[in-house]
Amino acid sequence: MKNTKSVDDVLFRNGEPGPGHAEALLAQYRLFVETSEALVVRRQGVNTFFLSVNSIVLAAAGLLLRDDSFSDLESIALPFLSIGGAVLCVVWWRLISSFQQLSKGKFDVIHALERRLPAQIFAAEWVALGCGKDPKKYRPFTKIEKATPWVFGVLHGLLVIASIYVLVGCNFQ
Repeated sequence: MKNTKSVDDVLFRNGEPGPGHAEALLAQYRLFVETSEALVVRRQGVNTFFLSVNSIVLAAAGLLLRDDSFSDLESIALPFLSIGGAVLCVVWWRLISSFQQLSKGKFDVIHALERRLPAQIFAAEWVALGCGKDPKKYRPFTKIEKATPWVFGVLHGLLVIASIYVLVGCNFQ
């Protein structure tokens, strides 16, 4: 069964705030905007982590591939390294999707709070950006952001192919 309650229903379940609630409403609004900003910082940290780890994995694989003579350990380590990198890309992509969902939820709540405030600055900004429908005005960051794990995933896929070639080549020598 689908939940039919709106953000407004949950947020204002005790009724619309009255004039005496203006200060509390503004304080809650400020707090929620701060949590939205903290989510952006956390998201950037996650992206930096995965970008760094993927770069290190590819650099390590490059060092292994650079060497003409592979030890048994190196020829076994390369496919595990490349598969591990691919798994990291899947996890990274899923985290970006989760952050996208959290961000949308936060902005739904922010917009609901703004409807009770004198100015709706985030809603106005969204309108100024064409509500996300005009790529000349706004190109969603998440779409661009989600491409990065795919690029690394393709590189790791090529690395899997290279590691199989190395393993087969090592076994036939």
